[in-house]
Amino acid sequence: MSNLKLKLKKIDPVKYALITGTALAGVTFVIFAFFTLIGSLFGAAMGEFGPFAAIAGSGIVMLIVGPILYFIFGFIFGLIGAFLLNFILSKTDGLIIDFEKIGESDDLSMIGRGE
Repeated sequence: MSNLKLKLKKIDPVKYALITGTALAGVTFVIFAFFTLIGSLFGAAMGEFGPFAAIAGSGIVMLIVGPILYFIFGFIFGLIGAFLLNFILSKTDGLIIDFEKIGESDDLSMIGRGE
């Protein structure tokens, strides 16, 4: 198979920040949901807090607020990271990336075209 070499010169900071923030929010939601479930089960089983044990001991508020905060911080630090990466790429003349062609199609005309 043939290899294709491309040079990464710049990335879109806002798109990169959105991807970073969304990924962090998603992972945070899954982790917080797990701990909320465990906290609810143990809180209800202990019965120390009365009928509100499932809510008070579980962190329902953090299940809602946590992913939002992680998205915001992920977006901010993703934006800073993308600007830093673009600065480094401009000073080092880009980053060469090797791709291997595995398909049957020889049509590579879509590479390098904007949306």
